[in-house]
Amino acid sequence: MAPPRSRLRALVLVGVVLMGVGCSGSVPPEARIDANAAAYRAGEPVFVLDAVASVRDDAPGVDVRLGLPPSSLVFRPAEDGLVAAAEWVVTVEQEGGAPRTRSVRDSLRVGAGEAARSVTPAWRAERFDVPPGRYLVRAVLEDLGSGRTAERQLQVVVAVPSEAPALGGLRLEGEQPSGEVAPVDVSAVPARLDSLRAVAQATGLPDEAVTVLTVLRLTADDAPARPMDDFVPLEGSLAARGVDASRVDTVQTVRQTLLNPADAVDVEAPVPPLDPGVYRAEIRVEAPGGERLDASERLFVVRRRDYPQVTRLGDLIGPLTYLARPGEFDVITEAESPAAQRRAFDRFWGERLDDRRLAAATVRAYYERVEEANRLFATYKEGWKTDQGMLYVLLGPPGFVEATPTGERWSYALGGGGPSLFVFERTAGRPFESAAFSVLTFQRSRAYADLLRHVQRQWRSGVVP
Repeated sequence: MAPPRSRLRALVLVGVVLMGVGCSGSVPPEARIDANAAAYRAGEPVFVLDAVASVRDDAPGVDVRLGLPPSSLVFRPAEDGLVAAAEWVVTVEQEGGAPRTRSVRDSLRVGAGEAARSVTPAWRAERFDVPPGRYLVRAVLEDLGSGRTAERQLQVVVAVPSEAPALGGLRLEGEQPSGEVAPVDVSAVPARLDSLRAVAQATGLPDEAVTVLTVLRLTADDAPARPMDDFVPLEGSLAARGVDASRVDTVQTVRQTLLNPADAVDVEAPVPPLDPGVYRAEIRVEAPGGERLDASERLFVVRRRDYPQVTRLGDLIGPLTYLARPGEFDVITEAESPAAQRRAFDRFWGERLDDRRLAAATVRAYYERVEEANRLFATYKEGWKTDQGMLYVLLGPPGFVEATPTGERWSYALGGGGPSLFVFERTAGRPFESAAFSVLTFQRSRAYADLLRHVQRQWRSGVVP
């Protein structure tokens, strides 16, 4: 059974988890954007955890940033609108050392329900001064309105201070509508953002050092998930890997010269407005003669401005691939104009559902599922396009989810004697490999053919599975 609609709005895509490493003379290991993604759990609050090593007032440490989307919390009526409350517990711990723990409470007040459904994070920054070493940063969030908790963790290396030039972890910032500069969630950078910039702390730079920002677009699978009765993608294929970091296009290279830089300075470089896709930004510093001194890089994903909502015609048409037969889908996508596409889209639903109220309710239910899949399963592509998103859209939330050493297992109480177990295997991001994203691939089989046809008939006749 699907969660109540009020809770549907509180399910948010798995938050970004990154590693920030500052190490003199080498590029930090490329961080996985969803390195700590846990098994799907309905209703769990979701937040963004980010951390980079830096030096402040000659003291090394870790800058922790916590991003909390309002839509992740349960709001209660208040005199001046709606209010939600959350408690953070942040721990920075070195193996064999005493943990440093900090607890803070946040409250969010909004004036309308639309603001409570915003997926734009509200940010909190916490600074931990720590000696050099490798640290585990762990954050636990409790939604005080629901009592639900969620945890994220990542590793950060704090380098030994030296006089050699070095760069800390790279972060993205952008200007908010209020004019304030704030962190940008690297898992959901708004498309065509014209105030985006890459920032990294530099120490020990010589006079007239040169900074070079390079922005690359990576090749990524953007296709909707194949039907559940199709073939399993081949090992090593783009569908199984998700992203091919070896196939890139250079979007921008910007060079700047620093005159008399301070001992510790934030190096900034503008990032151009970008279309949706997967990107890598790298800032490197060079000596005046061109010698490479250090570099820092970060992956990020650019998404359309209204993501995860589906409001435009193109956003509505795409998910029909899970319900429409090939010929029906082609009629819609190959229509000669937006107006013709709209008519074909309306006919798809209208010709099958004579009752207008039933049609409206079915369409609303279907695209609510699409939006929730976008919130829950977005990675290098929109959530509804992933294998998990496909099953969520068609079947709804699973009754039980088991996290396995190699993936996940979803169980449904479908009845009728058909298959009720759905197995996902991790085909990228496994413990023994370096991958930008964790990819869960559904183990397709012809055994699901009858179930797929049955579920499609249900949707097309106004029965929501």
